[in-house]
Amino acid sequence: MIHRLLAVSLLVALPGLAAAQAYPSKPIRLVIPFGPGSATDMIGRYVTERAGRILGTSFIVDNRPGANGMLAARELLKSPTDGYTIMMSSNSAHASNVYLYKDLNYDPVKDFAPITGMTVNPHVMVIRSSIPAQNLKEFIAYAKANPGKLNFGAGNTGGLANASLFMSTAGFTATEVTYKSPPAAVIDLLGGRIDFMSVDYFIVADHFRAGTLRPLGVTSKARLKALPNVPPIADTLAGYELNGWTASFAAAGTPPEVIARLNKAFTTVLASPEVDEYFERQGMQTFITTPEALGAFVKEQVGKWAEVLSKAGVQRQ
Repeated sequence: MIHRLLAVSLLVALPGLAAAQAYPSKPIRLVIPFGPGSATDMIGRYVTERAGRILGTSFIVDNRPGANGMLAARELLKSPTDGYTIMMSSNSAHASNVYLYKDLNYDPVKDFAPITGMTVNPHVMVIRSSIPAQNLKEFIAYAKANPGKLNFGAGNTGGLANASLFMSTAGFTATEVTYKSPPAAVIDLLGGRIDFMSVDYFIVADHFRAGTLRPLGVTSKARLKALPNVPPIADTLAGYELNGWTASFAAAGTPPEVIARLNKAFTTVLASPEVDEYFERQGMQTFITTPEALGAFVKEQVGKWAEVLSKAGVQRQ
């Protein structure tokens, strides 16, 4: 009787086991919370193109910009928990949105299955080149001399938090202009409709080389290898540091075997010297984690971003 029960239980378990072993047997949808040209979009496409070769499948990118990643997070949670829809997320959807939105309708810790970290992304404080300031100290003096006249662009919560923290620490104010994605804000910065913003280096690198935008400081405590002549903001405003990050997630309830396969494929890509060097050239650092370590990191980041946004005077929506 016992042997018969064991045989039955094995027969019941075999379909699920076989499905996990066969994963992936079709393309995987990658939901990205910002538009083409954003950091999450670039990183997601770059990593999954290489991970797809390891997994023997392809990734289909689905950009869902809006509400600082909230729309993309909700889209993932509407999908089956089979590992065929995952999300390339960031500190926006998975940390700061808890503070920013009263009606978030998802829990960034409980509702998601962490896969791995991807990158740590310091920002660069950027002004349009027509502003008569050559460094951070001169720009702060210029902003204080022109109260109520400056606008800043925010294409994600990293940009919003850094610009807000920078202003509150430096002691001046400016009007926020919100965008669905950082590249859209850069277009208006080039056009003179906004005056400054905090943004990922790679998005504005060509404009630095062309001289149409001017970098004033980086948000990390150390200089970026990609931008060695630009000092940390902390050199002018002591103690300043606020970096963005990206990571990958599935919906909670996704089989652990599937998460393990995705983690192995992504971390194999990220551990490649070629990939590490590529991200360094973009002003980023690779951020490789286990699923468990990423889960613990997100818990810590929710508290950190709430503290930063509150200190910066950012209002909840």
